[in-house]
Amino acid sequence: MTLDQIISSVSNFMVLIWSAHALEPIDFGRFSLAFLIYMFIQGGIVRSLVSWTVMAHPEDADSRARGVLGSAVLLAFVAGLFCIACGGALLLVGSEMGTPIVLVGALMPLLSIQDVGRYLGIAQAKPGRAVFLDTLWLVLTVAALGAIALTDNNSLLWLVLGWGGTGALAGLWVFVQQGVPRAHDLSLRWLRSRWEFSWRSLVAASSSAAVAMFGSLAVAVVSGPLAVAAVRAALILERPSTTVQGSVAVSVGADIARQRPDNAGLIRMQRRALVIGIAVAIVMVLIFFLIPDSFGRILLGDVWALVTPLLLVISLRVLANGTQSGVRAALMGRRQIKPVMKIDILGTVLMIAGMVIGAAIGDGEGAMWGAFVGQLITIFFWWGALIVHLRSDFTYPDDLDPAEVAILEGRTGEATV
Repeated sequence: MTLDQIISSVSNFMVLIWSAHALEPIDFGRFSLAFLIYMFIQGGIVRSLVSWTVMAHPEDADSRARGVLGSAVLLAFVAGLFCIACGGALLLVGSEMGTPIVLVGALMPLLSIQDVGRYLGIAQAKPGRAVFLDTLWLVLTVAALGAIALTDNNSLLWLVLGWGGTGALAGLWVFVQQGVPRAHDLSLRWLRSRWEFSWRSLVAASSSAAVAMFGSLAVAVVSGPLAVAAVRAALILERPSTTVQGSVAVSVGADIARQRPDNAGLIRMQRRALVIGIAVAIVMVLIFFLIPDSFGRILLGDVWALVTPLLLVISLRVLANGTQSGVRAALMGRRQIKPVMKIDILGTVLMIAGMVIGAAIGDGEGAMWGAFVGQLITIFFWWGALIVHLRSDFTYPDDLDPAEVAILEGRTGEATV
């Protein structure tokens, strides 16, 4: 799972690095906003409703994979249409953001299928399927960027196509692994059967994604695209550590959901994530302060000058992430979606408010410091929620309650894949 998460991030990391070199800083800011829209829809909507729900209910990945994919296709299709409509409206007023948003909307269904396919493989205890999907996207991305460079088409439009188009192509392989959803699979029946969990997961994850998207949009309004470019470039430097920390967290959540350990077993799994998360954070902080300016310019091009004032706050954010590694995933593996939802909402409010206030005071650097303050407060709530849960009289729930059974009895021909 860690290998898969690393490969998954490499494609996006490589494209962001490439765009930082190939585009002017203001176009890099626009590309980052288009990327954030994808992340908000995929990470904040489809992944929360579908991917994390099936991770918490691995029995569905074993028996109803096509129904899971059918729900994902419908959700991503609607979200894609909304993007196309918004992008079209921007084109009418002459905005250069219009075309990238339209492209993201058109590619959204297959991009979402690629990501849901990864989580299905992990939930099925077959992470090799996820590794293959992300490796395929990485190989296609390298080929696309190479072709763009050879033809001298380093433009905002072509970079969006090079990143999103290859992800959509990789998404087609999910149908080879899991089967093509049939007509009756293209419904929200599966989502309805898990609605008690999935709607709370949606609120929780979309709140987290909102920090990235709406926070950046607010920074753009307060301080302009260059401040957005600085914040996004800073997040690029955080990506290696957050990739490993996030991958270990996904592993913890999946293991807890499938293995159903007692509290002692949960603590051991969470401790594993915590130790790895802190160790990776310390290594990254050392790299940040030892990295020479020449290497930084090679890595980020002209954008490096915007990032150097942020190295201290980036280091503190990475360390803070390490101290909460696996806490949220452990609660999700135990299906404790109610406290997760509440803390994600609280964290969203705190970090967006911090970013906006900080940006008004100190542009990109102020935005990062403001977000860090909100992050610290949120971490205390995460640990408090885990401690409260461990002291509770928790028992693992049945896989399906009577309401879910009634919904499923209305289906035919969908029991096996």
